[in-house]
Amino acid sequence: MLKTMDNVTSQKRAEITDRLAKRDEERLNELEKRKQERGNDLSTLEGAKYFLENFNKEKCDILNSLEKIDNLSKDERLNEFDKISQKLQSLQKFHADSTMFLPSYDVRQSQEALGVLQTRVQEKRDELFPKKKFAFSSKKKLSSKVETEPVPSIVDNSVDIRLSECSIQKRSHECIEMSENTVFKEDVSLIDNNFCTIKVFGAPSTVHMKNLENCIILVGPVSSSVFISDCKKCTFVIACQQLRTHSTVDSKFFLHVTSRAIIEDCEQLRFAPYSLSYPNLDKHFVTAGLDKSKNNWNDIDDFNWLACDVHSPNWSVMKEEEKEEFKF
Repeated sequence: MLKTMDNVTSQKRAEITDRLAKRDEERLNELEKRKQERGNDLSTLEGAKYFLENFNKEKCDILNSLEKIDNLSKDERLNEFDKISQKLQSLQKFHADSTMFLPSYDVRQSQEALGVLQTRVQEKRDELFPKKKFAFSSKKKLSSKVETEPVPSIVDNSVDIRLSECSIQKRSHECIEMSENTVFKEDVSLIDNNFCTIKVFGAPSTVHMKNLENCIILVGPVSSSVFISDCKKCTFVIACQQLRTHSTVDSKFFLHVTSRAIIEDCEQLRFAPYSLSYPNLDKHFVTAGLDKSKNNWNDIDDFNWLACDVHSPNWSVMKEEEKEEFKF
């Protein structure tokens, strides 16, 4: 009898010991998990700190160079501005490569600062090196997929723009081409256009698009970023380092992006791989510094959708029947 009770007691003692050991193991695992999470948070903070320190340092260096350039001779100004342009391009690449690990707030703040800096550089370029105006032809013929309204009977066959601005504005029902020589290393802007097909050969530095409606935009490789805002019912065919899209609805993207694509305040966006071809496309990929083998076309970061385990309702992968091939 005593032996039986001793066996029961030993068994209970063993069970208690096992439970305590299991609890201790679970506690240690939880502590290790928290330690890793703190480490990840610290790594993110350290990465953001490193980015902001270097970003602000390079930004100040460019601004200081802009302030001092007026004191140089004409030839020296040209050489110095080439250096400034290279620094700005490097900063754009640094920003595009860093956004993967930055908090969304830091991405927005640095993007705004970069936009202001780009404007300052462009204004100084226009001030120091004013370029002659030129005209390029504008074709009346437009794809039937876009032309859903009657084409006006009279269309101005030329448009004067500043070469340094590379801007297409307030055009309607036209097919417009911007050549490689026109856009090379320039900042291109497409603003307030509707029912147009606009072809931009590579390799511009940046492309800004705003207030476009029912347009087809075909763009060769862009060396840094493409910014799109307030557009609707458009088709964008784009290759770039980073894409930032804001307040845009019911539009298609045929995309090659080597860093990331960001959307904000957008709805009904559909994405598919880049599908543009023209004779010098491979050359322009090299000129723009884009890796043709790396394409994050379906890795979209929606700033309005924070749930990690549920897909954003604001964008989707394009259905097969919607996909198209584009050629210059």
